[in-house]
Amino acid sequence: MKFKGDRPFAAPEAAERKLLQLANAIEADHAGRLSVSVIIRQFRDASDSYKEYGAAVKAAIAHGWLTMHPSGGCLMFTQAGGPVRVVNVRF
Repeated sequence: MKFKGDRPFAAPEAAERKLLQLANAIEADHAGRLSVSVIIRQFRDASDSYKEYGAAVKAAIAHGWLTMHPSGGCLMFTQAGGPVRVVNVRF
């Protein structure tokens, strides 16, 4: 008999935190869009649940940290939830 393991992202706050961490770690395209397919793959590797991913996305959008493209194919950070990135600038 196979038992399901612990669900570290069962709490919406934990799932949202992990989603934002993953989104902040990937590089956005030229328009600031983050590919949902990349984020969901990494999230599924960590939690193994589409339901928890969905709850995390809904919570992040409700808090105003992310927006989703109408097609559902990409996420974008809002001004309130913009990622903190260190960029090496060479002159």
